[in-house]
Amino acid sequence: MNKIVIPTIVGIIAVASMTFIFMYDLNDKGQTANVVEIDQSSVQPMISPFTKPVQVTQTDTDSQPAPNIAIDDSGKIFVIYPSTENGITNLFIKTSIDNGKIFSNPVKVNSIDGNVVLDGRVAPSIAFGNEGQVYALWANSKPEPNLFMGVYRTLIFAQSVDGGKSFLPSIEIAANELPSGKFFQNMAVSGDGNIHVAWLDSPAKNNGTGYLESDDSRPSTVRYSQSIDGGKSFLSTISLDENPCPCCNVHLTADLENNVYVSWRKVFGDGETQVRDMVVASSSDSGKTFSSPVKIHEDNFNFNGCVHVGAPMDVDSKGDLHVVWYTGKENAPGIYYATSSDHGKTFSQPVPILTSDWVPPQRVYLAIDDNDAIWVTWEDATGHSTNDTIWRYGETKAMIYAAKITSDGEITKFGKPINVDEGKSPAISSGNNLVSIIWTGDDNSVQCTTMSYS
Repeated sequence: MNKIVIPTIVGIIAVASMTFIFMYDLNDKGQTANVVEIDQSSVQPMISPFTKPVQVTQTDTDSQPAPNIAIDDSGKIFVIYPSTENGITNLFIKTSIDNGKIFSNPVKVNSIDGNVVLDGRVAPSIAFGNEGQVYALWANSKPEPNLFMGVYRTLIFAQSVDGGKSFLPSIEIAANELPSGKFFQNMAVSGDGNIHVAWLDSPAKNNGTGYLESDDSRPSTVRYSQSIDGGKSFLSTISLDENPCPCCNVHLTADLENNVYVSWRKVFGDGETQVRDMVVASSSDSGKTFSSPVKIHEDNFNFNGCVHVGAPMDVDSKGDLHVVWYTGKENAPGIYYATSSDHGKTFSQPVPILTSDWVPPQRVYLAIDDNDAIWVTWEDATGHSTNDTIWRYGETKAMIYAAKITSDGEITKFGKPINVDEGKSPAISSGNNLVSIIWTGDDNSVQCTTMSYS
């Protein structure tokens, strides 16, 4: 590729028949984008550095196996995924010690058979403890006809102390608190070993007939808890904010200095004037206290509904926070990237990763490698109208792309998708000079591609 080296962020984006370079100084919080039109022929797609996809597993046709992935300090790749057979969903982990060429036999994570919800919108979370523990977080559900979607969801946590060869009996988070449905959960581990969990919380109460119903006396919230004893127990939950978008993913990240960040889509206003923009709350004391939520950007995404996508984050070695998200804002829908150099108090001007006349709600994720390069992966189903069902989660058929953002601010988008056949639900991880991307194939297989770097 003819690289364009500029000492500011450079994004190369195809819009209709034009190609543009977007230049931003990520340290300038108020700078307007400088847009320079360039000739299409001067930008060549870069060959993807990722390997040919490897099938990790083939799940049953009833599954929607939104997978997740993590790489430990030794370079061992862990893939976690749900699989449904005969109406019973369980959670499994497979590992690879040869850079994703071959994966182990599956290890069952959940100790109670079937206590895993089938929900391809929310991947199970996986993280590592300071002493090599493997942590897993997921949701379970039971039928409750009077609740939203007819289910009541709980959060389940389990850990392995032998490198993922087996898992200890699972525990339920907040089991002794007032009933509430728990949705769109996520998990991160800070440098002190504390385990941080957040989710969307929907209060419920017993209606006297043995069933639950919504408890309107308590607000819906973004709720948070942590474990300070290595996952043996979790502290009482706290509310980070009220009135979140009820069906958009919550994300967490934490760093070695025990800064913790939680992102979600917040609802501003009501009725037809609802704005649903991404916000971040931050903690500088390992989750003891959190700031008020801060908007990543004034997108003013006016939408009275749910798009089922959030704002994944990661922290580099300098302590800078990096975030990607989707917005459907008028005249500029798409996927964007921004940074914060002051622990989430303010954010840079957003850099577009994917834009078009209309971009459907699509999932995007990022990971930061050992050289502080940021790797981004996303679904791309642009070109479909709002009437097409192909971009809606259950029927998503997308190509999956990747891009690299170097520490000096250059964005390189790889011109070809990493998947051969259509797919959805990508996730990404980096560690020990590896970057791996995982996704769900159109046939409900779990696919993985990996690249190594020096």
